[in-house]
Amino acid sequence: MSKQDFDDLRSVNEYFQTLLNQERLEKMEYVLSHRSKYLTIVLEDIFQPFNASATLRTAECWGLCDIHVVEHRNKYRPVSGITMGAEKWLNLHRYSEPEQENTKTCIDGLRKQGYRIVATSPTQSEKTWDLESLPLDQPIAVLFGAEEKGLSEVALAESDLRLKLPMFGFTESYNITVSVAIVLSNLVARIRKEVSHPFLSEVEKELLKNEWFRKTIPRGELIHSEFLKRKKGKEFSP
Repeated sequence: MSKQDFDDLRSVNEYFQTLLNQERLEKMEYVLSHRSKYLTIVLEDIFQPFNASATLRTAECWGLCDIHVVEHRNKYRPVSGITMGAEKWLNLHRYSEPEQENTKTCIDGLRKQGYRIVATSPTQSEKTWDLESLPLDQPIAVLFGAEEKGLSEVALAESDLRLKLPMFGFTESYNITVSVAIVLSNLVARIRKEVSHPFLSEVEKELLKNEWFRKTIPRGELIHSEFLKRKKGKEFSP
């Protein structure tokens, strides 16, 4: 982003801020200060609406920015009454092209962005780590599979590492919503303690703030475009 583009972005955000009350602005700044792209999750073929919804809510509460959803057999259908509006504050990336290996497309894209690909799996392998020892020297993308069947063979084969959650009973796996909560609560805490700069840069914060403004303020998209026209000497009429 050029300096001029960044200055324009900050200017329009400063105008948006005049349209919100102080309490709302302080909440937004607090949330922004804890947002991170260092950890993301991939949900592969989740089919139960409750699970699809609860995972979004949990991820947003733990400060994630992005959720990646792979759709082969099942459509991802979150329910707003369960998400409690979490989807409005997250970037949801969907991979659902017919006749394509969407799991590999998702993983390849994440790897190009610098993520280490970690597959959750109850089975042991030479690549298996636990939550306390999983390496955090680079950003992490954790993959969760469909109810009952778990992750696909493609997801397991393409992963860099595997993650086994602690279990001390006869049952072999958690419900996916519980799995996501356990992983995020542990890894977010470790990342905040062990990683030097896991949070968003100033540019990323301004971009995300602008996205939130445009989503939540009435006629936000129009205000954004009209404000920039005014900066270029044209009439501004929000």
